[in-house]
Amino acid sequence: MNKMGENVPRMIDKAVDFMASSQAFMEYLHKRPHSNRVPSDIPEDKAEMFLARLEYYRDLYRPVESHRK
Repeated sequence: MNKMGENVPRMIDKAVDFMASSQAFMEYLHKRPHSNRVPSDIPEDKAEMFLARLEYYRDLYRPVESHRK
């Protein structure tokens, strides 16, 4: 049997990842300005993770240039 709260750290990591993805996607859509500010509802010990994931998703959502002749 699992202990109550055993999965909380994993859920927090997933929430931080989702917030970084959402921020990067909104920037890609030009609905939110580019910012490296960590939202206040992200725990201090997860700020570095948020910024790393934000950079990852910014690279992922970067528009692809087409090379047409």
